[in-house]
Amino acid sequence: MADSTAFRQVAAEVYYSVDSFATAGPEAVAMIKRIALESPRKRCRICFHPGPEATAQEMLIAMAGRSYVRPHRHFGKSETLTVLEGSATALLFGESGEVTRRVPMGPHGQGRTFFYRMPEGIFHTLDFESDIFVYLETTTGPFDPAKSEGAAWAPPESDPEAGFDFIRGLDA
Repeated sequence: MADSTAFRQVAAEVYYSVDSFATAGPEAVAMIKRIALESPRKRCRICFHPGPEATAQEMLIAMAGRSYVRPHRHFGKSETLTVLEGSATALLFGESGEVTRRVPMGPHGQGRTFFYRMPEGIFHTLDFESDIFVYLETTTGPFDPAKSEGAAWAPPESDPEAGFDFIRGLDA
């Protein structure tokens, strides 16, 4: 069965569902994977909530293997992540950048953790291991960038090569 939900693009890598009853199937996943692989930041998301002001925020996200998400933490909210495709390791950090936990992640049935709920205040990121990683992320809104903090001890996302090298260097 084909996807029936339509999407509107609001930024280079960000789409919103235009339907109040939203669905996602193989076509939606194929779309975000294609865009993630072609985009400069190697990512794409579909937001299924109506807008940044929504109290429940649900996003289908694809990240290419060389993507970099700066370690960060959220204040006043948690987030959940459910893996649909690919593999990555969730990395949790202490205040000064030491890795405190590594959680290998993959889809259900493949012997890895497929779900987490990240409490507020913990620095975290993902080390993408497969060519593409697709997941569902949920959190509370409204979206407010001031309620997140990028780790000062990690490269900024504006330097993805340094970020990728930083993440890979954590295994050394």
